[in-house]
Amino acid sequence: MVEGDHVKDNIILNIPHSGTYIPEEHNTLFRIDDLSEELRIMTDWYTDELFTFGYANNVIRNVSRLLVDTERFENDDEEEMAKVGMGAIYTRTSAGKLLKEFDAETRKKILEKYYYPHHLKLEKLTDEALMKYDKALIVDCHSFSSSVLQHEADKTFPRPDICIGTDEYHTPHYLIDTVIRFFEERKYKVKLNSPFKGTIVPLKFYHKETKVMSLMMIEINRKLYLDEKTLCKSKDFYKLHSILVMLLHKLHITIIHNT
Repeated sequence: MVEGDHVKDNIILNIPHSGTYIPEEHNTLFRIDDLSEELRIMTDWYTDELFTFGYANNVIRNVSRLLVDTERFENDDEEEMAKVGMGAIYTRTSAGKLLKEFDAETRKKILEKYYYPHHLKLEKLTDEALMKYDKALIVDCHSFSSSVLQHEADKTFPRPDICIGTDEYHTPHYLIDTVIRFFEERKYKVKLNSPFKGTIVPLKFYHKETKVMSLMMIEINRKLYLDEKTLCKSKDFYKLHSILVMLLHKLHITIIHNT
């Protein structure tokens, strides 16, 4: 295990986009006039607070995705979002403007310091959950803008309240049904793999181990809990937090009783 990490249960929460911190040593890489505005648009605000569950293991990236995005494939040739300048290390903003410039050595250093440790922790927690419980469930925790952003491939509008991303190999149908039914019973509008799709699984297990289950992007429309201009939590923030705790508890019980 990574020192200080101990698996609590077979649920692992991956929270990669809640961070806003950009280390001072990397400030000179950025070429954008208003970095705070891009942070406002691109950060998954408060997802580290919304998705809290006592039984789960958290893998949280406190460094902003504008510096390094641990959700992307390391190799730009394998990463679809690299086509719009949003691979593991972004070069473009959400509006397609130049975000930052860097050389190969700088890219390597950023990956070594932030990207690899995040994935190592995710892999090791998954590995230990498998050894201890014989199954592991990764929940990838995100939020998304209520309006369509220029770089996004899915322009469908209006957007749902909840987007559930899945993988044919790693996401069991009973989990999909459980989550959709849970949200619809509470009157939320849910879409599957829209406006975002896919799932995060450590490469060690990707399309190799069915005992590693992944229900990615429980993606929450930010209008449900946030004033997207002021970034203040709305009156429904804690209600939504309680609902997500209930969902994670339900998933915890569900995977215990399903083999």
